[in-house]
Amino acid sequence: MPVQKEGEKRDFVAQTIIIMEQNATVLTDAGFDPANRITQLKTEMVATDDAEGKQKEAQAAAMDATKLSNATLKIAYDDASAAINLIEGLLGKDNSLVSKLRKLRK
Repeated sequence: MPVQKEGEKRDFVAQTIIIMEQNATVLTDAGFDPANRITQLKTEMVATDDAEGKQKEAQAAAMDATKLSNATLKIAYDDASAAINLIEGLLGKDNSLVSKLRKLRK
């Protein structure tokens, strides 16, 4: 069976429900009452939709967390760089401590 995308799988389930509902009489006449299976599939679709909603919320939260992480890291990096510049101004460019600190940026 070929690999299906998530949307294709959802559509498959939805279409199966519709076709089973439309052909309930044919299936019942053949000895299979599809009512329980249709109810089960509908319940599973609701659970799937709920889970997808939570997944999208989590993705949005992860994106927000990444933006916050990057922003706070930039602030910390800029502050560390400013501290090195301050030390350089105090001790001079030729000082060994300044040289050591400047190498950290590379």
